[in-house]
Amino acid sequence: MNPAGHLALVLHAHLPYVRHPEQPRPLEEHWLFEAITGCYLPLYRVLREAAERGSRSRITLSLSPTLIAMLADPLLGARYRDYLGRLRHLCEREADRPVDEGRRALARYYRERVESVSALYQEELDGDLIAAFAGLAAAGTLELMTTAATHGYLPLLRSEPAAVRAQLRVARDAFAEVFGFAPRGLWLPECGYYPGLEVDVLAAGYRWVVLDTHALEQGEPRPRAGVYAPSEAAGLAVFGRDRRSAQEVWSRDQGYPGHPLYREYHRDLGFEADAQRLGDFLPPGVTAAPTGIKYHRVTGGEGPKQPYDALAALGQAGRDAASFVVRRRRHLAELAGQVGAPILVAPYDAELFGHWWYEGPAFLAAVIRAIDAAPDIQAVGLGEHLARSGVAGELRPAASSWGEAGHNATWLRPETGWACLELHQAAAELKDRIRRSSGEAADPWTHRVLRQAARSLMLAQSSDWTFHLGRGGGAQYAEARLRDQLARFRFLTTAVERGPREERRVSALEAMDNLFARLDLKHFA
Repeated sequence: MNPAGHLALVLHAHLPYVRHPEQPRPLEEHWLFEAITGCYLPLYRVLREAAERGSRSRITLSLSPTLIAMLADPLLGARYRDYLGRLRHLCEREADRPVDEGRRALARYYRERVESVSALYQEELDGDLIAAFAGLAAAGTLELMTTAATHGYLPLLRSEPAAVRAQLRVARDAFAEVFGFAPRGLWLPECGYYPGLEVDVLAAGYRWVVLDTHALEQGEPRPRAGVYAPSEAAGLAVFGRDRRSAQEVWSRDQGYPGHPLYREYHRDLGFEADAQRLGDFLPPGVTAAPTGIKYHRVTGGEGPKQPYDALAALGQAGRDAASFVVRRRRHLAELAGQVGAPILVAPYDAELFGHWWYEGPAFLAAVIRAIDAAPDIQAVGLGEHLARSGVAGELRPAASSWGEAGHNATWLRPETGWACLELHQAAAELKDRIRRSSGEAADPWTHRVLRQAARSLMLAQSSDWTFHLGRGGGAQYAEARLRDQLARFRFLTTAVERGPREERRVSALEAMDNLFARLDLKHFA
């Protein structure tokens, strides 16, 4: 029996570039280690098991170039192994503490989980998650796509079009170098779109993108199929997010992750224990930070939190997954006869599953099983659906993003005005210097320094920094990273003309920001 319609589960995996070789154990690298432990490895395990049992479901996974670079970096790989060892020791100390048996049992559970993750990463995968995801793609379980090079928020870079083109083309090149093929799908950072962007997206070789719901609903002409079929914007296929699927997972009040049985994210041992109890887990000088050891469940309300029961939470994940699939099947049945080949596009940040929502990977595994057992729904990749069903009509999408208010407000605020101005000026300066140096192509020094200046500028353009500016948690680090990368950019652009050549300082910057090894300066001019 042919399915009544398709469901596209789209996971966007991205982290800002937090590699700090100049520091022995920087806390910010824990962001990457927590995501590998809680999300990327569990996600790989879920998809591998689905492939092994012959699942017909396919998931779309967007991997950002900065994340790809960090996952492939030998220094970060070694530091992650050290992190796992320190986390295991912390779990062992917790399991030996003379407290109630419930906490000791949870500590043993966490220790076994760390051991399982460590064995998967170090023994089975030999530390190579990129090859693991590539293998799932080759097997047909994953459909891979990417995003802009450093996740620059393109609507705020459009004042210097070369910056937008570089973000798109450097990403394409970096992805192709790692995976051996050019990406067809592009995740627009923060779903940020403005009219005319499709020209640069197509010119960079991409063929489809995902937009938020209102980009299609407020577009012209309003698509007859709504967001339930891709439309075509000047040759680019655009998919729209299904609002119902988003609401059931993302909603603070109604979303599945808020169920009382699920693990409470904010109550962490790293904020409750003293330095002696935490031992050597945290970096020197850091007194409080997440450990991943959490003893409480959501419980509900503002009152005291109850102990976490992992088995009960796992059962709830199965029930929520069954409910999610039933609702998608009903929705597709409602669309029967209205849309020729309906698709429900459900995009999420990958890190939600396992990091923020601890039971998220179990939920995904149960969703895949439920879909495989259903005759009237199929989980497909976006490119797969496009190849089967094509587009439903032409569209001029509306300017849009996801996030607060849906139109740039999250990234364009009084607190970010200075950053937007400096990024614009730096992009214009880089373009001008590359053009002026084009007659000096034989000068290896100029080429080398300008390439590193381009890396620094792109790292400064990350949407993660403007997102956090002035927002409390993470704001200080975000501003420091942004200002530091701009300072590196200014040093490098002046180093082109300064004499004598500052080989040592340039080499140090190349060692710190070593991504995009084959960066092409033509993309910036």
